[in-house]
Amino acid sequence: MSEVDRSESLLTQRAEGLLEQIAEQALDDDYYVVRPDSPTRVDRLLTGVATACFALMVTVAAVQTQLDRPSSDRQRAALAEDVQVRQDVQSQRKATVNGLTKEVAKLSAEADQTDPALAALLARTAGSDVSGPGLQITLAPAANDGGPGDVSDRDLQTLANGLWSMGAEAISINGQRLGTLSSIRVAGQSITVNYRSIEPPYVIAAIGNPDRLKDRMNDGQLGQYWQTRADRTGIGFNVKTKDYLQLKKINEARLKLSHATVLEEGSEQ
Repeated sequence: MSEVDRSESLLTQRAEGLLEQIAEQALDDDYYVVRPDSPTRVDRLLTGVATACFALMVTVAAVQTQLDRPSSDRQRAALAEDVQVRQDVQSQRKATVNGLTKEVAKLSAEADQTDPALAALLARTAGSDVSGPGLQITLAPAANDGGPGDVSDRDLQTLANGLWSMGAEAISINGQRLGTLSSIRVAGQSITVNYRSIEPPYVIAAIGNPDRLKDRMNDGQLGQYWQTRADRTGIGFNVKTKDYLQLKKINEARLKLSHATVLEEGSEQ
């Protein structure tokens, strides 16, 4: 006999015993103390009817509980099975994603060595180490009070964007490589690049044709602006060509896109 059958049998036995006890002790002794005369035929009839109604209610409740229990057990088992199936599907999908990620990384590593276009793209997006000739610009603030003699995050942003437009192939500021997801901003009292604090003097290294970069810097508005500002405020502004510069690739976290996804209606957040 299963555990459910044994529980149902025990419940039935208890219900039958309760009915017998109610039938034998329909009225307690206090009733006879209050009403010493013998109950009439009508009283006995009413008592019997009340006892029968109560017994019927108890029996119906017991039977209904017995009938509902198998249905509840089936629902619980079906729910547990559904949860297990969904967990298995999720595990399989996770394993598939991990496998595809490794395959993409492997193919990317192989393509780096065989595809010049992809190698150039990785260099420009700071996804690989690069080296070669270029331009080195050093900025040294004359003061650190936020005035004309200071160097701000916007100054570095403008200078970096100007170098890109002049044909620079890779740029770093104080060793922090600039990529498509890089940021140059103020945090507290310091300027940060890629969320790393940097201190003056600020050294901007740009790989590219050094002569062309220098000519465009000197002849363009950006170079003239910085030279005029240096003459008036005392800011250090020095531009040199370099035969060899080596820039490390950016941190992996700055290469990955993080994006939001639209939740389906009714899904949990």
